[in-house]
Amino acid sequence: MKVIYFISDFFADEINGGAEKCNEALIEKLSEDFQISKIKSSELTTEKIENFNGFFIIANFFQLSEECKSVLIEKKEYVIYEHDHKYISTNNPIKFRNFLAPQSYIINKDFFRSAKYVMCQSKKHAETVYKNLLIDNIVNLGVNFWKDSDLDLLSAKMKNQKEVKYSAMYTQNPNKGLNKAVAYAKQNNLDLDMIPNLPYENFIEHLSKVDNFVFFPQWLESYSRVAVEARVLNCKIITNNLLGVAQEGYFKLKGADLLSTIKKEMKKALSVVKSIINEEKVQRNFNRQPIPKITISSTFYEGDEFIKGFLDDITSQTIFDKCELIILNANSPGKEESIILDYCEKYKNIIYKKLDYRATTTEAINMVIDELATGEFITIGNIDDRRRKDCLEVQAKHLMFNQDVDLVYSDSFQTEVGNETYESNSANGNLYEHSKLQFSPENMIKCQPGPLPMWRIAIHRDLGLFDKEYEFANDWDMWLRMVDAGKKFLKINDVLGLYYFNPKGRSTSPESFKEKIKEESKLFFKYEHIFGERNCNLYRQHFLQGVEQSEE
Repeated sequence: MKVIYFISDFFADEINGGAEKCNEALIEKLSEDFQISKIKSSELTTEKIENFNGFFIIANFFQLSEECKSVLIEKKEYVIYEHDHKYISTNNPIKFRNFLAPQSYIINKDFFRSAKYVMCQSKKHAETVYKNLLIDNIVNLGVNFWKDSDLDLLSAKMKNQKEVKYSAMYTQNPNKGLNKAVAYAKQNNLDLDMIPNLPYENFIEHLSKVDNFVFFPQWLESYSRVAVEARVLNCKIITNNLLGVAQEGYFKLKGADLLSTIKKEMKKALSVVKSIINEEKVQRNFNRQPIPKITISSTFYEGDEFIKGFLDDITSQTIFDKCELIILNANSPGKEESIILDYCEKYKNIIYKKLDYRATTTEAINMVIDELATGEFITIGNIDDRRRKDCLEVQAKHLMFNQDVDLVYSDSFQTEVGNETYESNSANGNLYEHSKLQFSPENMIKCQPGPLPMWRIAIHRDLGLFDKEYEFANDWDMWLRMVDAGKKFLKINDVLGLYYFNPKGRSTSPESFKEKIKEESKLFFKYEHIFGERNCNLYRQHFLQGVEQSEE
């Protein structure tokens, strides 16, 4: 008989929580086919993991050591039965826009990615884990587990007479939102009763006599066991949109119909868990939005110094296989081509084209957008800048799951040493100045997207291509046109790249200054209505001087 090591912070004989009761019910049902060994996460050691010969189910794991996680990752003979959003440091996705946490809040990613499967409890739960981690091993079980004795209790109590009009669950757990239930009752002049903290049998007895169960959780409920129990007991529920189970079609049922369906869903979910343990393929049971194709537009002239470092860097991106890298050689006299062709042999998603004339950067990116790109998202690949390994993944994620956002950007470290990497650089924490502030039209007095923008290529169908009139400020012009048209930008609050302040660069060399300031001054006066009175007053003299200098 196969041995299952079931790991959790606590078990039902210690804590009478929903997660613990669910785990206990699953253990009970798996015990019919497997030998189950329950181990508290705080008592698991690396030596035990090495010596155990069996399969691991990791449930709650707040107390699991990092050393144990590392050994489990190496073994890869485990699944995670996800409770409480342990991939986010706050354990609460609702604090973030569209339940999408900033990358700095993401934790345990390798632990989740390396699991054979991450078993979630509802579609909403699975979709939230996916959008934050973009991992491919998620499966939605679509239900909690109840012990047969608990289902029998629900069945016995479902026809009890309703004696209390409105009731909430008394709890000291702020995530369960008792204060919100009380506030709702006051606002609506409801006489709100409280179900005290009781043993399960007594709690169900009280709940069965409630007509309206008032429940406003303050975190995303992975499932919401108590909401299902209330529905089985024929309670109406006054709640918010944070119940994971609410997306499951059967939640509209109640009473005996819901109880019967729950039993069927449990049977299907148990079959999925057994298939996972037996290394059989299973259905994911939720809609997993694939990462859209990303076009990386790169052009160069005299790029011998940077081309290999750039190609090493960009092909190391975690989702490079979801990208197309389009490289335009602007008739460079250098020897870059031989290096590029070697990479083209290895990576079939690199498209290389050498032009027979010295194209400007504006001409090159317009050619990519208008003639070559097949991606849904597009970004600029400057050959002297570098990216964090997951830069494109993080940017794509924030565009995917923020449908109202048209462009994303982030902070970048800034270095004055060429060919450094994000992982090893001399920036000493120094950030590229223009991208520091959160986005606002007024803050676009600086070219906020900086060296690392990613945007929806469809925008160009509405607003046209980059303006060929601008060679040094073409990006600032494009972004200002977008802002002026009401397009929405989002700053990702993380450092995702390394910007090289290249003294010989197109927009940073002293030789370019006069033309650059001339273009920027023209844009400043064209878009004064965007920058606001304060910024216009602050910067007007600077741009007037720039015009005068450019005309000398």
